[in-house]
Amino acid sequence: MFMSILRIKIVALALGLALQASTAWAAEIASHRGFYGLKLSSARQGGAFIDARGGLDMTIEKTCDGWLLSQDLAMELATAQGGEVRQVIRYSGWESLDGKNYRFVSRTQTGQDRKESRGDAHVIASDLSGEAVFQRPKAKTVPLPPGTRFPIAHAIWLIDRALAGEHQAPSAVFDGTDGEGPQNVTAFIGRKVAAKEHGRGTLGALAEQAGWTMRLAFFAEDSKEASPEYEMEIFQLANGVAPRMVLDYRDFSVVLEIQKIEPIPPPACP
Repeated sequence: MFMSILRIKIVALALGLALQASTAWAAEIASHRGFYGLKLSSARQGGAFIDARGGLDMTIEKTCDGWLLSQDLAMELATAQGGEVRQVIRYSGWESLDGKNYRFVSRTQTGQDRKESRGDAHVIASDLSGEAVFQRPKAKTVPLPPGTRFPIAHAIWLIDRALAGEHQAPSAVFDGTDGEGPQNVTAFIGRKVAAKEHGRGTLGALAEQAGWTMRLAFFAEDSKEASPEYEMEIFQLANGVAPRMVLDYRDFSVVLEIQKIEPIPPPACP
């Protein structure tokens, strides 16, 4: 239950590498580690939760052959009945530089309940279709429809769409964290905000970038519903740093604000 309700989409939780590296304006993602504080943004009347607190440690690192992505999330939710739900999500993944290959493992603990998702996936360059092979929670193979992107590929692609001046960008996205197939994600991209305008340069050089507010709506692959399963709002900088993220669920929303950014040196590749 809580895995599907509270899952943190791998953002950079939507970071998308242009799947053709030759694209002239492909976004340049900066390797970095970000530390976020988490708190309740809003709670709807009659909802299950009335407060939230916690933190997220997220790393995006470029290697010689791919991207390493990790997220450690700890969140405590206060219930309307006076109880508390604690959830810990640990994710790590690797994605090839061309966006065609992907490996992942995600572990979630909610109270005493533990879940694990593990597997690998690939897409074909011509139409971005492919398959995902799960080892956990159970062995199975899931087809990936044409146009599927993995987490880093999706985010760089979104930044490229923003740089091109586009305002709506639908795509199929697969991260594997819930043990299921891809989701359909529609991103609505706001106007470009200059670094001086958003004022986050105090966080360091990595935050001295222009950015866009992006609203992402997540739907199950075959969903006929008009309303998304959940939504996410990201303030996304052009270098892949996301200073602010809001996860909007049906009963409540939480906001993650970056508190510290650490640059990661580039790899020494032959």
